[in-house]
Amino acid sequence: MKRCHAERVVQVRWISLIGLALCASLIEAKRTGAGFAGLVSFADGEPFTIVRHDTLMTGSKGVPLLAGDLVETGPRALLVVAGSEGNLIGLGPSTDVYFIERAEVTTLFVLKGWVKADVKSGSIRILGTRLGIQGHEAVMLLNADERSNAVFAEQGVTTILLPEAAATPVGKETGANHFFRREDWLDVVPQLSPSVEFVDKMPVAFRDPLPGFIKLPEAVAPRVVRSVSYSDIRAWLTIPREWRGGFIGRFRGRLKDPAFFAAMDAHQALFPEWKPILHPPAASTDESRSEGESAPDKSEPKQGDEPR
Repeated sequence: MKRCHAERVVQVRWISLIGLALCASLIEAKRTGAGFAGLVSFADGEPFTIVRHDTLMTGSKGVPLLAGDLVETGPRALLVVAGSEGNLIGLGPSTDVYFIERAEVTTLFVLKGWVKADVKSGSIRILGTRLGIQGHEAVMLLNADERSNAVFAEQGVTTILLPEAAATPVGKETGANHFFRREDWLDVVPQLSPSVEFVDKMPVAFRDPLPGFIKLPEAVAPRVVRSVSYSDIRAWLTIPREWRGGFIGRFRGRLKDPAFFAAMDAHQALFPEWKPILHPPAASTDESRSEGESAPDKSEPKQGDEPR
């Protein structure tokens, strides 16, 4: 009982400290309707990039991350993001992650790379292109590459998900130390422990618990680089439609840039929902009639108005 009380005191103190550090981020998240807000509590290696709204930025230790952010790490980078409820999210080297907006559950879409989550409170969902995992009071990892996804339930109870089935559960919940892999779009292959290949490729830091901090770094703003180019977001425009639904409203303003428009137009077959935005339907004859132009009078002549 004493141990449980001590753990609860530490957890409350942890949540209070994180809450203070993330105050500005949470206000911004509430204002935008987004659910997730976190602070980069640890950053090793080169700076990482963030696409926030339609702007490219670079981040470092102390930078807040919000729902909607597209984050890309370099080949030697390692990040730990501290959430407001004591949850920790680790991003490995060469990793592309989308913190999905307005999701019922905190959701990360992993285009490539490594993500590890230590879930203390609530639930976190991590989705790859072919496989996903969701956990509550759990530790879980996901690795995504061009042809396969693998997930590892290190601790706690988790649920395996299929992204193409709108992130619905596959089978029953799974216990600790279970491993799942999916090549291309084939069946999910379960194993009682992670494969040797998975462990060998795993970032060394992910073999240990993610580092937590009693005192978080001072919050700092990311550095604005420029407006996004097509190459900055190209890979994200073709993720499953369920997750890219808000991209039209987010990036259509960039179509004013001729280079951005030309690139989007050349690749519109990859994202057909942009076609009516790139080439709006021609206005009808009635709509194009100039203001003040009167339509021909088709009324029948009145009695007594016969032509002479």
